[in-house]
Amino acid sequence: MSSAGLTLLILPPLALLAVVARAVCRRPGILAGEPKPALILAAHQDDCAILAGAYAIRAVKAGRRVRVGYLTCGASSPSLDRAVTRRREALAAWANVGVSNDDVLFFDLPEHDVSAASTWTQADRDRARGWLQGLMSQLPGDAAVFLPAAGEAHVDHRALRLLALEAWRDLQRGNLTFLEGPEYNDYLSLLQAPQKVWSVLAAALPFVWRYFRREIPPWTGFAQGGRFWTLPPDDGLMRERQNLLRGFASENGELLVRLFGHHERYRPIPDPEVGLAEEPPRGYVLVGGHHRGFSALLLLLVCAEAVGGGAWLASRLLLQRAGYGTGRLALSAAGLGAILSGARRTVKLDSRVLYWALALGVLAALVGVP
Repeated sequence: MSSAGLTLLILPPLALLAVVARAVCRRPGILAGEPKPALILAAHQDDCAILAGAYAIRAVKAGRRVRVGYLTCGASSPSLDRAVTRRREALAAWANVGVSNDDVLFFDLPEHDVSAASTWTQADRDRARGWLQGLMSQLPGDAAVFLPAAGEAHVDHRALRLLALEAWRDLQRGNLTFLEGPEYNDYLSLLQAPQKVWSVLAAALPFVWRYFRREIPPWTGFAQGGRFWTLPPDDGLMRERQNLLRGFASENGELLVRLFGHHERYRPIPDPEVGLAEEPPRGYVLVGGHHRGFSALLLLLVCAEAVGGGAWLASRLLLQRAGYGTGRLALSAAGLGAILSGARRTVKLDSRVLYWALALGVLAALVGVP
């Protein structure tokens, strides 16, 4: 192999190692000190518990007032049984942790499916922005406001974030602390959410995907930005948070616990203009159903290199042990199977890349046999 070819093979692993080292060094900060009075803003009824349930419980125990604002009714109309159920669940769940029903507020816009086009009119948005301004104007100067992070997959989450930041900008209250928290998004970055990137890749591996399809880790993680914060470790507080999530039974409370019940993450927004400029997140490419950053693309390339190299080495050993005739037949069948698997449109991109790398490794071993 030429020196240029060898360099091309070595550079991706070295670059990946540098990214991983940087990710390891990026430790979350601890949100120390006494909790502040809080306003938690969410699009849907279970979202507030996902965003800042533990913070709210901690704040209530410290004697701070916590208010919860829901932008939608949790259904396509407030009169539907689903909306009535979700409202009742929200009031009961928050009452169980000490938040008064008077502090759980609903604006009752219709909700949408995750990727649907929004049906809210400009008048709806203007009224919602005014409602959010009213909530913020009632807060004391040391209060914290929680809202969805940039890059959220759900159209309602993104709309709430935009309206809340616009309300903050128009209100001109620089003495409030704004914190964003991720719920779920399709952004893949080793720097921002390494566990999510590894789980997506592991789910692409033959046989392994069957396990990860059921046990995929929390689909959270920021899409961009610097250091984030977490609460001080407290197993008792996390158990209370999990019980809060279980209160939203219509949204499968046990599933909420499994996906979101073990941590909270917050990232400060220095001012509304910065927050508005971060939507949508920059530096990502939509590939294979996910927005992938440089580090996620690099990881896929390095894994493909490893699969191809491993297949080449294993194929060479098989040819030497089984005899070239038998080995060629076995490897040809394996290579053909890999190619056909990789060509299937139902297989996700990550799987296709790894299948094709496997096939190329096998073919390289066959071509190299005299």
